[in-house]
Amino acid sequence: MSSHRPSNGRASLRARVFCRSSLPALSPVAIAVLGLTLSLPAKAQSQGDAAATLPTATVVAERSGEAVKVERVSNGALGDRKAVDTPFSVTAVSSDEIQQRMAQTANDVFKYDPAVQVLGDNARTENSYFAVRGMRVDMLNGTKVDGQNFVTWDADIPLEPFEQVELLKGLSGFMYGFGSPGGIINYVTKRPTDKPLREVTIGYQTNNVWSEKLDVGGRFGMDDRFGYRFNAVNEDGNTNEPGVHVRRQTLSLATDFRITPDLTWSADVMYWKRKSQGTIFGLSFGTDTIPAASSVARNLAQPWSSHETDTLTVGTGVDYRINSDWKTSFKYRFARQNRLNADSFLYVFDNNGDFADTNYRWKTAYYYQAYDAMVQGKFDTGGIKHEIVAGLGYLSQVRELDSGLGGNGIAMGTSNLYNPVLLPEQPDVGKDYMPYRDYKIQQKSIYLSDTIQFTPRFSVLAGVRYNNFTQDNYTPDAVKTSHYSANPFTPTVALMYKTDNFSTAYVSYVESLEQGGSASVTNVNAGETFGPLKSRQYEVGFKTDRDKWGANVALFRVDKGYEYTNTSNVFVQNGNQQFTGLDTSGWLRVARDWRVMGGVLWLHTKTRDVDDPAINGNRVFATPNYILTGRVEYDTPFVPGLTLWTGAKVTGSMYVNSANTQQIPSYTTADLGARYTTRVAGKSLTVRAALNNVFGRRYWTTTYDGFVLPAATRTFLMNASLQF
Repeated sequence: MSSHRPSNGRASLRARVFCRSSLPALSPVAIAVLGLTLSLPAKAQSQGDAAATLPTATVVAERSGEAVKVERVSNGALGDRKAVDTPFSVTAVSSDEIQQRMAQTANDVFKYDPAVQVLGDNARTENSYFAVRGMRVDMLNGTKVDGQNFVTWDADIPLEPFEQVELLKGLSGFMYGFGSPGGIINYVTKRPTDKPLREVTIGYQTNNVWSEKLDVGGRFGMDDRFGYRFNAVNEDGNTNEPGVHVRRQTLSLATDFRITPDLTWSADVMYWKRKSQGTIFGLSFGTDTIPAASSVARNLAQPWSSHETDTLTVGTGVDYRINSDWKTSFKYRFARQNRLNADSFLYVFDNNGDFADTNYRWKTAYYYQAYDAMVQGKFDTGGIKHEIVAGLGYLSQVRELDSGLGGNGIAMGTSNLYNPVLLPEQPDVGKDYMPYRDYKIQQKSIYLSDTIQFTPRFSVLAGVRYNNFTQDNYTPDAVKTSHYSANPFTPTVALMYKTDNFSTAYVSYVESLEQGGSASVTNVNAGETFGPLKSRQYEVGFKTDRDKWGANVALFRVDKGYEYTNTSNVFVQNGNQQFTGLDTSGWLRVARDWRVMGGVLWLHTKTRDVDDPAINGNRVFATPNYILTGRVEYDTPFVPGLTLWTGAKVTGSMYVNSANTQQIPSYTTADLGARYTTRVAGKSLTVRAALNNVFGRRYWTTTYDGFVLPAATRTFLMNASLQF
């Protein structure tokens, strides 16, 4: 969608409702933190140059009810720019709008973007994730925090510590290095506020999930040189999915020190943990017939099955403004994710719905380190203007696995889709974890781009990244089993024409590499790992961003290497996939109190040059032919401060497997919501409520080759926030 976002309320009006009589008190930890934070001095900034701070999302709103505009987005090796000034499809959502939508994961953030297709959600399965234009976002390289690689393997990143979430659709080889052609999700960390911020939010979700959230920030010290931003979240309870319990905690602290007007140092530390019980890994059908999701019982998972992750990350950086035209930056980030799962894979082996429940128990750890240095500047050569971005980057990824019995799967017994039964837990099997280094990946890169402006309207972007990629795989005995290296150049080139000050027409070409996949535990060649896949993208587009309306239109084609499970149940890397489509979206303020937004994705996919004749020429699995979205917001004049909204999304049918012998039907979901903003005792108060999947539609989603997942049913959410 456009970076111009409909919203009710000023961007500075952040807080949300708090009803002491009917909602529970904050947890003791939150109360202690609140008391400590309120005791810190916090003054409105009187001095300081915004250019000296780290690049952050800038959000402005002209009046209550008008669209909230995200002014600038991150573009990796292109630096920060307005979305409308880039030759790529980029969308960004601010933390204000995230709160207004009551979004819980990135799935919710980009729900109404027609290019985004939900693959799985954490209501019934391990985590939430999605595809963009039919291509799954890479869980090892497709997620960034402040532009640096961040692990999200089977884990969700909480939204509370972040000021903005950005989505780059399509290839990212030049801008970010390795990553699938589905796109890049970038989370921009919340930074210290210039004015004191104190916000408490209490939330509720059916069946009985309660949450308490705290967000505080400000500045102190001589000339307000020191800043802080602290977020804390506690969430716990039984969801409306049978037997599913969730517990989540998040803590984050971001600081900065304005050493001089031109030099700023920043640092942050974030930790989050989530555990869900009653979850499943996925289902696979041994028959060509997949029953209607509405006919299947909802309590397929065993109540003792679980999935747990915890993540710690630390980042720091320095930004230095050399002069009005040149600036440089250096940043470092460390991230560690632990994952402990004991959930089940269900294999349905007959048309009666009988399935075998196999419980997989793994302990996995990922360690990431990233260093990045960048220089950005402008200069003229005669009448031609240049905008240069150059940089160096280093990234290491290490994965540790356990080698216990649980990794090979534990047969729990059989059950039935329509009449599931409780199976006995085997608590001591597969929990004697013996971790070992499974692989290590290193990437060293250097990149350079020049945006050459020949006239006030016409410009050319040329960029290239050189990447030195190495991967070493090991046995549990620390014996190196394989080594892979590649030294690719990934270029990009684009022509841009400003039809006016608010609009850009463009043509772009991008190349990219993504990390090769591994055979799953259900494949004959389980564990086999392949080298990188190459992709190419061609895109022609137009985007405009105005006061009362905005639009994005992109015609694209992507050719990428193919990985799939052949008819012999062997995971292979062979042939190509072709994705051709039209991605359109926009928003319009119809009248003073009415805003509409929506879009359409048309998508055609096909496999080419595949050795397996049962797969060659097929439609790519897990890709719909179309997605339609729409959303309407209404600021009620009869109750000032009250906004009503509704939205819907239609997703076309998809093949489940590469052989195109299994299919799931199209589905439609609809949501309703309201928010009310007022002032109580001089404090800002906002109450929100939403009903997702209003009609309780039950449907399947599909992800990996041959897998389906059950989606969440009707869910009611509400929260109340107080800012003081």
